[in-house]
Amino acid sequence: MNTFQYNLKTCKLKAMAILAFFLNISMGLVLASSAQAAISAQTEDAVKQFLDKHPSLEGRDYSLQWEPSKVDFPSCAKAPSVELLRKDKAWGKLLLNIRCDSGRVWARPVGLYVLVKGRYLAAARPLKSGQALSPADWKWVEGDLSKMGDNLVDDPELVKDMELNRSQQPGNPLRLNDFRAMSVIKSGDQIRVTMRGLGFAIDSSGQALSDAALGASVKVRIADGKIIQGTAVSQGQVEVVME
Repeated sequence: MNTFQYNLKTCKLKAMAILAFFLNISMGLVLASSAQAAISAQTEDAVKQFLDKHPSLEGRDYSLQWEPSKVDFPSCAKAPSVELLRKDKAWGKLLLNIRCDSGRVWARPVGLYVLVKGRYLAAARPLKSGQALSPADWKWVEGDLSKMGDNLVDDPELVKDMELNRSQQPGNPLRLNDFRAMSVIKSGDQIRVTMRGLGFAIDSSGQALSDAALGASVKVRIADGKIIQGTAVSQGQVEVVME
């Protein structure tokens, strides 16, 4: 084999290698495209209708991000049914079961992410435990609620007449479990005590030995030094039932 023939053969081999390389890329793109397109329009419509009616998404602004599927979704004579697996809340990463019971029976899993847009309250400045919030203490923050967990405060009325049970740093999302019923009795306060029995009521005073919300039990040290237990019935007022 002379030099010319050798160079020609080498060029042919290189050209074939380059062609094979681009063919592999093209096949990969085709396969990836077909995998992502495997979810049928009928299935997408069924999923969207299911989510539109789900109680956890009522009145919410949300969008869908479909996960690529490795299985095909055949046509169904009627709209396929949709079942939410392993979760009650249709937020965040979901696994749905799509089932066709009309004609050819089949079932397929489909994964997707439901991004829920909304706003919630966050601390606008350092907040102390036991503090009741004023409008200056919180601010509105917008974001993907599906990443924020449960019990976000999305309405200031939800924490009206409540106080924090733990301190909060600026920017912390406020959650319902960060609050407790507002104390009407504070530890160390001088309070009014009413002792009620059958046919009588005696008013006295005492010192609260703990905090207490409305309706909660609280211990009080009265004037003679005795410690009694009663119920917080209003601001600074404790009632003791004598038996």
